[in-house]
Amino acid sequence: MAYDERTSSGAEWLHPPAEQHGLSSYVQTLRERIWVIVAMVVLTTGAAIAYVATADKVYEAQTDVIIFPAPPAQENLVNLPLIRASSDPTRDVETASRLITNIEVAQRVKQDIDSPLSPDELLSKVTAEPVAQSNIVTVTAEASTPEEAQEIANGFAEASIEVRTESLHDYIDSTLPGLERQLEENPDPALETAVAELRVLRESDDPTMRVQTPAALPTSPVWPKTKLSVAAGLLAGLVLGIVAAFALQILDPRLRREDQLRRLYNLPILARIPRESGRRETSPLNPLGLSPAAAEGYRTLRGTLAASRRGSRDTSRAILITGSSPSEGKTTTAINLASSLAAAGNRVILIEADLRRPAISRALKVSVRQGVVSVLLESATVEEALLSTDAFGPNLSLLLADHEGGWITELFALPSALTLIEDARRLADYVIIDSPPLTDVIDALPLAEYVDDVLVVVRIGRTRLPKLAQLGELLAENEIRPVGFAVIGTPRPTRSDYHYYTTTGTGRRPAGALLGRGSDSAKTPAG
Repeated sequence: MAYDERTSSGAEWLHPPAEQHGLSSYVQTLRERIWVIVAMVVLTTGAAIAYVATADKVYEAQTDVIIFPAPPAQENLVNLPLIRASSDPTRDVETASRLITNIEVAQRVKQDIDSPLSPDELLSKVTAEPVAQSNIVTVTAEASTPEEAQEIANGFAEASIEVRTESLHDYIDSTLPGLERQLEENPDPALETAVAELRVLRESDDPTMRVQTPAALPTSPVWPKTKLSVAAGLLAGLVLGIVAAFALQILDPRLRREDQLRRLYNLPILARIPRESGRRETSPLNPLGLSPAAAEGYRTLRGTLAASRRGSRDTSRAILITGSSPSEGKTTTAINLASSLAAAGNRVILIEADLRRPAISRALKVSVRQGVVSVLLESATVEEALLSTDAFGPNLSLLLADHEGGWITELFALPSALTLIEDARRLADYVIIDSPPLTDVIDALPLAEYVDDVLVVVRIGRTRLPKLAQLGELLAENEIRPVGFAVIGTPRPTRSDYHYYTTTGTGRRPAGALLGRGSDSAKTPAG
């Protein structure tokens, strides 16, 4: 592809139109981070259960005290310490509530029940609240045992009546003798009635307060609330887990799904290579080490690249394969794309341009005497430095790194680098170049300007979006538009689909047979 043809469209691919993200994108985020939600739910629910198991239990007992406000007093009994009826019955009951919960009553309760708590501590455990629209006051006591709660509730109800009764009797004892003397000196029917009333009151408890319903022994604690606490733990874990999932999605710099690529680049995804189950090492895989599903992915990449080929199909095509960071699968992609193209009957040269970390010779188990460096230094021609192996067929030739690191990484800036590409084009239908990650080192950037296409390899869960954005900016600054993406590490096919990728027979065939001279790509696996 001519240089001006490739760059005439500008860098609109770097900033695609904004997408509308619906509910499906949020569901996808939750599915990807379900482990965060599950972990948070387990953590908060476990914390709630642990709290319920270890928290101090609180029991609650209630006593009802009924109030009978006395009618307005006679003139001689105005100061009698009784709860008098007023124009507002609610106020009478509220007054009685305050008379139940005071320090004097608490002191009496401490004495009556022989409590180790101080009067103030006893008061803190008790409340007295009027029952709406009635003349009943409910005395509620809380304690760590059912017996203590019952004892305190009944104690305050009874002690408040005792205190009120003592106050009433003291008043009568101080008042009655004087009234009796007045009655002897001056008989008066009203005074006689008052004296009779006082004598009756002296022989009884305060008539305005009475325990209506003694407190029963609580059968279960009111705190902690087991069901409520566990439900709150579940709900809190769910909410925190969802928040954490979206926060991680925003903060996570790694590529997690394809729509993140679409937000960065307006470029096609040419192939999806399923992840290899159980594989942890980062060394490249040759065609013999691939699963059937992964081999099918590289055949797909071969097909989509062939479909995107412009111009005459009789001309050679050079494709540079790169990525944004190491260990994303670019070398594996270069090896298997080259082998797949060769399996389809094309003459292919695989060039190793990663002179800092060469790995193809180890992956294909070949030794190198002359290679890329020798050609760049013009001490050998491309034809002399090419390698071929029986294991990978006659259609695949290798031009590998014969030196590693140091000053040789600058050789791609020499004019001989362009000569190397042109000579390789003359000898092959496809030239596949394994490049180092251009965002880390730009050794192979001059090669990106000489080739027809640049293929970007990304790996789900490993590629970092900031580095990928840097790669896009670097290519755009040099007016290079990638042909598309090869996405490594996509989900493996389901059982219902897997039979499409498997072959019959016993075991794998030799790679030389797989990469034979035939061009029936539909029947010839890529390794």
